[in-house]
Amino acid sequence: MRNIKTCAACVLSVIYAAAGCTPQSTASSDIAVTLDDAASRLSKLANAPVRPYSTRDFGREQFTGGRSLVVEAVRAIELVGELRPKLGRGLIVFVGCTRSLADGAEEGSEVVVAPGDNQFDILRVAQSDAVNYDMDTECLVRKLQEYDRNYGIDIFHAETDTIEFRLRSVPADLMAFCDDLYEFCPDTVDQGVGSVEALASEIARHGSVYLWWD
Repeated sequence: MRNIKTCAACVLSVIYAAAGCTPQSTASSDIAVTLDDAASRLSKLANAPVRPYSTRDFGREQFTGGRSLVVEAVRAIELVGELRPKLGRGLIVFVGCTRSLADGAEEGSEVVVAPGDNQFDILRVAQSDAVNYDMDTECLVRKLQEYDRNYGIDIFHAETDTIEFRLRSVPADLMAFCDDLYEFCPDTVDQGVGSVEALASEIARHGSVYLWWD
């Protein structure tokens, strides 16, 4: 499982960078201003029906405040990049559950649109936490806000136990940053890349961070 998680993180990071998920300027007439509008645009981009909910708790809980669909992992990242520039204020889009434990769940990655004022609401919609380390959603939000203040981050994936974000600038002292990441999320190293040095190498190569709490 460790190797699958690590490889998936690398693939998603490369695709994400290629997709250019950073919002870009778009004509105001092409901006979605309601959740239903955002869901409709997602459906058209994916050529697939949108579910009237997104999921939490490893796909087992339906959250009616969001809308979602399930596609292949590669396409999920692309859709986030395509839809973000078309969303107005108060709306967010991100990759959600990638390994649903719900009975009869579709295989693939969830793309979620939902109301949200900023990227940290992604964690709140997904209800990401690290309960085995006594950190709830708001604890994770506060730490990512710290990283955002210091380096600038762009969160594009969040689910129950996993968060991914792109660094807008690589820290000048990358090893110190990775030491802090290790303290924040030990499983990324201990059950992932194997060492803080390997983590630094991955971040330098891909410019993104994959956090996972067992």
